[in-house]
Order: sequence, then C-alpha cells, then structure tokens
Amino acid sequence: MLHELDMEKAFQENLGVLWIDIVEPSVDELNTLLKIFEFHSLTIEDCLEANQRPKMEEYPNYLFIILAGVRKLPEEENELDQYQTAIYLGKNFVITIRERRGGMSLKSVHNKVLLKNTRIIGRQAAFLAYVIIDTFIDGYLDLLEEIEDLIEDIEEIVVHKPETEVLDTTFDLRTNILIILKAIRPQRVVLRELAVDDTPLISETAKTYFADVYDHILEANDLSSSYRDRVSSIVEIYLSSASNRMNDTMRLIAVLTAVISIPNLIASIGGVNFKEFAQDPGLIFTTAPFWIFMATIVVVTIAIAIIIRKMKL
Repeated sequence: MLHELDMEKAFQENLGVLWIDIVEPSVDELNTLLKIFEFHSLTIEDCLEANQRPKMEEYPNYLFIILAGVRKLPEEENELDQYQTAIYLGKNFVITIRERRGGMSLKSVHNKVLLKNTRIIGRQAAFLAYVIIDTFIDGYLDLLEEIEDLIEDIEEIVVHKPETEVLDTTFDLRTNILIILKAIRPQRVVLRELAVDDTPLISETAKTYFADVYDHILEANDLSSSYRDRVSSIVEIYLSSASNRMNDTMRLIAVLTAVISIPNLIASIGGVNFKEFAQDPGLIFTTAPFWIFMATIVVVTIAIAIIIRKMKL
C-alpha cells in the first residue's frame, strides 16, 4: 500500500487515475482513507464489518459499491466461503478493499495497468472500475465452468456405478452452488444500477461496458440455477439406481432361494422315506430309487432355472 503522503499527493495532483488495492484492511489503513478522501464514516464501517449485502450508494464525489465474492477455503479446497469487496469510485480514483485473501484474483488487472493499457490509462476512473468488476464477475464464470466439469463426471459415475462417496460429493457440490447463488443474486441489482442510473462519474460510453458486465452476472445466475437443478437430478438418479440395485439383490436372493430350497426339500423327503438309504448306506449308489431320486432333483433344478430365465428374473 502507498504511504499516506504519497496517496495524498497523488490524489491532489490529479495526474491520472489512482488505484489503491487493499487486502484485509486494518483500522489504521481505513482511517487514512477517511482522512485523505473524506469518505463517509458509514462506508468505512461497512468495510470493517463483513457480510454486508451487495449495494451501490451515491455520495457527492464518489460511488460506494459492495460486491460479494466467493473463495476456496485454504484448509478445504472443495468448500467455498463468501467474502465482500468494497469499491470507492471517484472522478480520478478507484479504491478496492477486499475483506480476505484467496478470493477472485485481480492480478490480470494489475498487469494491464503495469503495461499501461490504453483502455484503462488515460480514461476516466469508471473504465478502471469496469475492468475490475468485469474481472471479478468473470471469476464466477470460471468457477462455474469447473463445477460443470465436476457435475459431468458425477453424472457419468452415478449412472454406471453409484457409490455413497458420490452422494457425499454431490451434497457438497450443491452447498457450493447455493453459496454462489446467494452471492450472485443481489449483485444483479447493483450492476444494473451501474449500467442504467445517471451519475456524472459514469459516462454513457462507460455505461455500455457496465451493461456487458450486467449480462455476465445474469449468465452466471442462470448457470448456477441450472447446475443446482442438475445436482438435484443427480440425487434422484442416485436414489433410483440404489433402489434398482436393492431390487436386483432381492431378486437374486429369491432366485437362489428357489434353486436351493426346492431340491433340498426333495432331498429331505427322500432321506426320510427311502428305507434302502437307511438299511445299507453302501448300496445307495446301486439302487434304482437313488438314481430316480437324483434325476428328480436334477430335472426339477433345471426346470426352475428355465422358468426363472423365461420370466427374466
């Protein structure tokens, strides 16, 4: 961050667009901004207190914007967490205050500024704000693209080989999508205001660019809603597949019971009623009743197998 004297000099001399980017701001840093730029104290409080609803407020010399972003938790990369980014937009300055590290990267914007991109440098601060917000919203589209790939992988697995682990992953994915939807939906109003409302800080040309960002947030919202429905369908497919597997298991048990129990019943009856078996066990294999008895078991077993096959059990 720039030293207080450097910031004050850059702001007063008005040599170009001043961009100050602060991550995890301290009270001293925000008090410095309050002193130099004369921001309203309520906006400073909003920067200190997290979980503010996305909004845009117009003050005499600047706009105060709060956007909601999502980030992957450092300890759990598959879990998302919401954070806020505040933007002060003035005639010749843009100040971004990001609540936490690890959110959507603005590195590409930094690089454009360092390379003196004419699209940003030399124009009003609103164009820099547009590039920052556009990059911020595009981060959602990149994240949703990753989620789409994961959904396709899960759909492939759940159809062919549903497992309990897949269901756990699906529920985690659904939670992440709901977090994204919660962050995106209120921002539609904010971006529409930037694209439509009349303010001297945003020219008609700049409004056209903000309208493009508004289209992006609508796309992200539609994709999130679509992915939420697909994840719900995955859960239904999993439960249906699990039910079918249970039915197949019960069907197999019924088939095995029929194949085993009926011959076993015949064997039990024969063991009790054929005297030759009890009188001289050594003559069992030489007596006709034994072979008739065995043939009956084989024929009945084959008949049961044929019936089961024809019934497609």
